[in-house]
Amino acid sequence: MTDNTKPISKSDAIFARAYASAIKSKFEVAIGEIRYILTSPVTLRGMAAGDLVYPQITNFLIYKLADALQHSDNPTFIGASADSYLQQLRSYLEWVKTGTNPSSFIVASMNSARNAAINANKNYSTILTQGQVTWNKVKKSYPDLDFWKWASAHFPTLSEADKTRLAARKDLYAVMEQYFDSKTASTLSHYMDVIDNATNAQTPIIDMNQKGLVNDQALISKAIGIGNSGKQAPENDITQSTVQVPLYTIENYASTVQGWITAAKHNAPRDKIIKIEIHEGKDTTWEDLGFKQVYGGGGGEFWPFLHADVYVNNQWEEHVLKTENWEDAVSLRLAMIDLETFNIQPGKWDIPDIKTQFPDRLPYSPDALGTKFVRVVSILVGYDIELRVQFVSKLRDQVDSIYEQVKSTRGRMSIFGFHVSAGLEGGTTTLDQVETRFEDVKWDKSSGIMTLTPTKNQVYPTILGAVAQRF
Repeated sequence: MTDNTKPISKSDAIFARAYASAIKSKFEVAIGEIRYILTSPVTLRGMAAGDLVYPQITNFLIYKLADALQHSDNPTFIGASADSYLQQLRSYLEWVKTGTNPSSFIVASMNSARNAAINANKNYSTILTQGQVTWNKVKKSYPDLDFWKWASAHFPTLSEADKTRLAARKDLYAVMEQYFDSKTASTLSHYMDVIDNATNAQTPIIDMNQKGLVNDQALISKAIGIGNSGKQAPENDITQSTVQVPLYTIENYASTVQGWITAAKHNAPRDKIIKIEIHEGKDTTWEDLGFKQVYGGGGGEFWPFLHADVYVNNQWEEHVLKTENWEDAVSLRLAMIDLETFNIQPGKWDIPDIKTQFPDRLPYSPDALGTKFVRVVSILVGYDIELRVQFVSKLRDQVDSIYEQVKSTRGRMSIFGFHVSAGLEGGTTTLDQVETRFEDVKWDKSSGIMTLTPTKNQVYPTILGAVAQRF
C-alpha cells in the first residue's frame, strides 16, 4: 500500500476536502487559525465501550488516542502518533530559559541535573515498558498476582529505576532554586510534579490518573473480540493487568456507545446521513479547513480513493482506480444508526497556557509543542456505518475489474478508507479498524452502486473525523 507520508494526488485531495467539508458542520467550533479538521478512514475504530467492555479498556484506549500528537501538515487522522503530548509537556518544562543571570557554575550544575533527570525518566519509562512486556508473557504463571505485585517480587530493576528517577528529580529541584527566581522554580517544580502524578502507573491520584491497562494489545484484542460475541472477558484477565494511566475523559461516551449497540440489536435504521458533495472539494481550500500547508495524506490507510492489492503471477500488484478529472462521476454517502461529537477533556495535570507562562526556552532545547505538532481535542464518531458509492457508466468497467480481481485472487481493497479483504481471514480485524468482511460488500455493475458495511454488533463505533488544535 501507499507510503503514509506521501502527498495525496490532486484528485484525492478533492475527495478529502469534500469529506472534511461534510463533517465540518458537525463540530461547533471555529476552524481557522488555531483549529482545523481531520478526516479518518471509514473503518477507523473508535474506543471500545459499553456494558461488555471493562472501563480499564475504554480508559486506556481514550488515553492512547488523546495523548497521540498529530503532524500539522497531514489532514488524515488514522490514530497513529507523532509523539506523546505528556512527554512534550515535560520536555517543554525541562528546557525553560531562566530570566536571572546565574553563574557559570550554576548553569553547569543545572545542565548536569537536567540531563540526569531526563535520562532517569527515560530509563524508568524503558524499564517499565520492558516489565510490562515481560509480564504479558509470564502472567499466566502468576494467576494470584497483578502487575505491580509481580514486579515487586520478580522485577526489582523497576523499583531501582524508580528510586534513581526520584533522586534525580530531587537534585534537579534543588538546582532549580538557584537557577531560576523562587517563583519560577516553584511553579516549574509544581508542574513537573503534576505530570509525574499523571504518569504514575502505580498509585491512584484523583484528577490525575485513572484505572487503565498495561500495553497488552493481545489482551485488549481478545477482550474486545469476546465483547463482540456478546460476552464479557474474564475479570481476572483485566484486574491482573490493571495499572493507572493519565486521566483523559470523554463525557457520556460509554453510555452513548452502549445506547447505539442496544439500538443496533433492535435493528435500528441507518437514518443519519452524511452526503459528501464533490463540488465542495473543488470550491474549498485547505486554508478553509484550517491548514497552513498540507503534505502527508494518510497513504494506504485512506488514499488513493479506490486501490487494491491483487495476487497475480505469484506476486502482489497494486491496482488503482483512475479518478483524475472524473471526480464528479462519483457520488458518496454515509448512512449510520447515529453519530455524535465528543470533546476530549484532560485531567487537572494539563497546562493549557504553558507557552504563555514560559515563552522563552533555551536555544538548544529539543522541539516540543512546536508548529509541526497538533493535538486532537474533539472527535466525531458514528455507529454501524454504511458507505454507499455510485459510479457513472464510464468508470464501471474499471471498478468491476478491480472488484472481481480482488475477489478471484483473494486480495484486499480500500475505497474511501473502507478496508476489506477477500483473503483467508475473511475480513479485516485489527485494533485500528472496525471488523469488515468482503462478503458484506455489495456491487451492482448495472447501477454502478457499491455499498460497504461493517460486521454487526461490534462494541466500538467508527471515528469519522476530529478537530485538532495547534499549540
